[in-house]
Amino acid sequence: MSIDFDKTETEVIMKKLCGDIPEKSSHISDGTNRIMADALYKMNITAVNRSYREITAETTAEKITRLFKRLIRRLTFWFVEPCMIQQTEYNSANNIFSSETNNEISDIKNKLENVENLSKSIKELTREIDGLKKQLDEMKKNTVTAKENEIKEIKISYSQSGEDNIIRYILSTLRRNIRDITYLDLGANHAVHLSNTYGFYSEGARGILLEANPELARELAEQRPEDIVINKCLTEKPCGNTDFYILNGDGLSSSDLNAVMGFIKENPELKIEKTVSVESVTINEITEKYFPEKAPDIMNIDIEGMELAIMKMTDFEKFRPLIIICEMIGYKNGLTVGEKNQEIIDIMEKNGYTEFAFTGINSIFTDSRITGGGKA
Repeated sequence: MSIDFDKTETEVIMKKLCGDIPEKSSHISDGTNRIMADALYKMNITAVNRSYREITAETTAEKITRLFKRLIRRLTFWFVEPCMIQQTEYNSANNIFSSETNNEISDIKNKLENVENLSKSIKELTREIDGLKKQLDEMKKNTVTAKENEIKEIKISYSQSGEDNIIRYILSTLRRNIRDITYLDLGANHAVHLSNTYGFYSEGARGILLEANPELARELAEQRPEDIVINKCLTEKPCGNTDFYILNGDGLSSSDLNAVMGFIKENPELKIEKTVSVESVTINEITEKYFPEKAPDIMNIDIEGMELAIMKMTDFEKFRPLIIICEMIGYKNGLTVGEKNQEIIDIMEKNGYTEFAFTGINSIFTDSRITGGGKA
């Protein structure tokens, strides 16, 4: 098979396909892909149509006819060849354009596929983010709930030295429900401030409040309406009405004039603001009327100068509060350290009570028959 290279490009392609081929080579090496070589050969000879058909003539007329035919053929070739070249170039350009268009379409498809994959990834990430948000919201909710529970467990103390929280601990250890307990507060003073019983009232407990000062009794009735407020003065014996001396210092007013003068001597800034006549009542009258069958769970005693007398007058065989809070120190204008009324402790131990705690001001006694301990 003979190949004439019409274009340099064809020669270069053949050299790539067949190795080094001499110019105008008439043979192909054995390593050539013959199918590709034949196709390249056909491409070469058909790139431009140069078909030639011999026109024979013998007579003069035939020669003249041949001349016209050759002229017509040359004219036709002259006209057709540019069209063929133009069509070839168009086809080549169209092939390139089509190829590039296909590449663009393929590229767009790939991009669309990437966009679709990206959209799926975004949706998946959105689901994961929503899941994380839910987990975060749940964590926040649990954290807030836990903090709220912690806050609920923190109990505010209204007592002077935390006595109510100590009692709360005793009751919780004994598995006593705060809402079910009762109390007797002798010398209740203010409704909330420095109160050993208000903390229990705020949690649902109820009881009896004894207060001789009419103004403080009104405050108690207004701020603790579900408690029973007794505006009377506690005395050792029934005596009708008695004078009650109201001082300008909290918790120091008393019906005992000698005790009041002792307070003033200790602290000259104290003075008697007024004296009021108040109906008297004894501890036995209170217990018989308000606790005829069962003693209160808590009894608080803060009546200046009468703590020991109340202990001596109480029949602990009939009237046994579970917990008794008693002021144990005398009044001093300053901090009292290392002092407490030992006689009260002795009476309480004799009657089967144990000093559970001492706050520096008050002792908290518990019934040994229920809580254990004690010397009785």
